[in-house]
Amino acid sequence: MESLKWAEEKDKREKEALERHATLSRLFRKDRFAFERERKRMIDEVIGSVKDEEQRNRLRALQERWDKIMKSAGSKHNRFVLAQTFFWEHFHETWHPAILKFNVLLNGKPDCQES
Repeated sequence: MESLKWAEEKDKREKEALERHATLSRLFRKDRFAFERERKRMIDEVIGSVKDEEQRNRLRALQERWDKIMKSAGSKHNRFVLAQTFFWEHFHETWHPAILKFNVLLNGKPDCQES
């Protein structure tokens, strides 16, 4: 019964996400200023919903860094390259060390493939 409810809610969430995407896409094409204002509002809403103040501050700093990097990109292609670079930098500096740490905690020994 729960899986049926989850599936129904999933369809509803997917429909809402597609509608939100269509709205944002339309704004992006027709009114960039309104798009940026809505994008900022959505980001602030998500960050503001975090209960832990320290986590909120880290998220705001991460978003400010992202915005600063993207602002200096100059072109669509440069934004794409910068986004990839930002992602992989974050992966190697934050996610991968955390994964290795949890691997040691769970398995009791470091993975021999660490670099």
